[in-house]
Amino acid sequence: MPMPCANCGAPTQLVSGPYLNSSLGLYCGYCRRSEPLPPDAAERVRYLQWRLMQLGQARENDEAPLRTVARLKRAWVPVLVVFFASTVLQISQTLSTVQAVQKAAPQAVHDVAFPMAIGLSMFAGYLFGYVGMLRGYRRAVKPLLRARPPMAAGLAIRCRSCGGDLPNVNAPEVVCRYCGAPNQLDKELTTRTGELLQAEISAYQARAAKVYSHDAFRAPTKAFYRWGAAGAVVALVVCVAAIQLVVAALGGGGDVHSPPRSAGP
Repeated sequence: MPMPCANCGAPTQLVSGPYLNSSLGLYCGYCRRSEPLPPDAAERVRYLQWRLMQLGQARENDEAPLRTVARLKRAWVPVLVVFFASTVLQISQTLSTVQAVQKAAPQAVHDVAFPMAIGLSMFAGYLFGYVGMLRGYRRAVKPLLRARPPMAAGLAIRCRSCGGDLPNVNAPEVVCRYCGAPNQLDKELTTRTGELLQAEISAYQARAAKVYSHDAFRAPTKAFYRWGAAGAVVALVVCVAAIQLVVAALGGGGDVHSPPRSAGP
């Protein structure tokens, strides 16, 4: 609720010191007038600030796993370039070595090419893991970061954390001016308003019943390791099977082109 200045009538701002128990007052940026808040009003403001601080700490603890997701996203391109360059170099070196030993010792191709299979499986595991992480983020986390829909037509959308009204902005994300929580905005806030309001009620009821789980914020990290391990294993099996086929072909070719034995007397 805005508080008009007693001198000029302009909206004032709540100002306070750096600590929770610092003195509170109202400041007008138009006429530069300051006035202290009444003791009872200041006490209520301090209590609300304390509640918002608790809410912010709980939100940061719940969303701590998303920091790992952010680090993986930032490192995605550099790591991909390094993996790709090292894989190409390893393939080139392996092919050169295979060409050198395939005639003299075809069976040695397996030992020479196996390190290449390890490198390819690691590269595939990282790719699959990143895809799985994005999928887990989109399905499990993104709905939790969405702002709350308006309670009725014509009202403002609300903060997902404290429920305060959010400003009407044309952007994919807006930060709550009350608790500092980032809120993602999308068209579903208007196309699925009734469904989202019912989901909000269900979430509050689950919290009240102590059955609400915040494990969804760990879903992207779990998906990264799960999809990465599966992708690496599949790639390794495919590479080993391909190497076996190459070794079998080279061994068969050696038998075909070997000189025939001379017939006995």
